[in-house]
Amino acid sequence: MLTFTVGGGPALEVAEFADFDTGQAVYRVTGIGAFTLGWDPDHHPEADQDPMEEVLQVAYGTGPLGFHMDEAPVLFGVTLAGTESFTRTALDAGALRLRPYRLIISAPVRAPKGTARRASDIVSALARHWLAQPWTPELRRAHEHHCAPHSLNRYGGLIAQHEERMRRLREAHAYYIQRADRATAILQAGPVPAPAGAPPHPHISAETAGR
Repeated sequence: MLTFTVGGGPALEVAEFADFDTGQAVYRVTGIGAFTLGWDPDHHPEADQDPMEEVLQVAYGTGPLGFHMDEAPVLFGVTLAGTESFTRTALDAGALRLRPYRLIISAPVRAPKGTARRASDIVSALARHWLAQPWTPELRRAHEHHCAPHSLNRYGGLIAQHEERMRRLREAHAYYIQRADRATAILQAGPVPAPAGAPPHPHISAETAGR
């Protein structure tokens, strides 16, 4: 069990878990609920990416990512919902400002500002702890492995799109080369002389033309 002192609030008792199937860390806060931390699945971290460019994510609860999750945290009587993404730069700079949702009559509504500030403080403390752990790089690899099927499907689609685009470009390139070769041949043939009996040039005066 971990203990965190966040702002002026009471100390938080936290149990830490690591899911190497999905590449996520779960922090269960006694009396509040669970926060699931990981990398934004829509911004997959690359092996050669600067960690400061990573896009991280917090899910308010546990289980499959969604709007209303199991073990959703409750702060000041407000149940938090959904997921939020944030940059590692904002986290390290102490500028993390989350805007969690709450669920009121089945409609998504932003949590009050005080609740959002408290959520931001708690997530900041948990995320800094998570990123400082020696096993976090392996957890990131687990996240990449978990996302690899989706990435493969996405990149496969993009490759197919680019291959079709390149095919069309090759066809257009060949066509323009053909037209350029035709224009070159016309130039190399030289000017076209007027044949006998053709009308005079429009810029030749009538007097000159009659000589």
